[in-house]
Amino acid sequence: MLESTIQALASGRVILASGSPRRHDIMRYLRINADIVPSLYDENLDRSKYNNHWEYVQDIAKYKVLEVYERLKADSVPPSLIIGADTMVTMGDTIYGKPQNEAEAFQMLSSLANKQHVVYTGVCLKTPKSQIQFYESAKVKFGDISEKQIREYIKTGDSMDKAGGYGLQGMGGCLIEKIDGDYYTITGLPLYSLSRRLNQMFSSV
Repeated sequence: MLESTIQALASGRVILASGSPRRHDIMRYLRINADIVPSLYDENLDRSKYNNHWEYVQDIAKYKVLEVYERLKADSVPPSLIIGADTMVTMGDTIYGKPQNEAEAFQMLSSLANKQHVVYTGVCLKTPKSQIQFYESAKVKFGDISEKQIREYIKTGDSMDKAGGYGLQGMGGCLIEKIDGDYYTITGLPLYSLSRRLNQMFSSV
């Protein structure tokens, strides 16, 4: 991240339209002091109208941002930048959301074992004058993990709030044999692409 970009962002009000602790951590890595305002958008887009996963996650990110923008635009200090994102875990045509219970988490993780899947993260950046969307994808290969290992991981509670039933941080990383792509795409906000686009938007300010 360019220092001029960080200074430009510090002079305004940056909003992260997500309650994800992992995305909040990425803001801190970039030294961006963002207000956390989770979007209330209900993510009810019809997936059947999309030909691919990356268009879908970009649109979800966009609608999250627009919902937050409409709520905050009349504030005494309106946002100078809103950042929104959506992450999807996929294998072929199958989409893995957040498991509703331990049985569903076990089913998800068992189906991913010893196979490669793809994680997509769509991002939307909105300023008062412009709006851009982009996405990144990363391939994740699970190792040949045992039923016992899956059940013990689920017992940690780490599965229940994450798409695909796993997180890379902590014990979830023990399930993963290799990654092809940006690690931060999988954690919810592609760091390299985000910093590059923010530099393009703000470094000349």
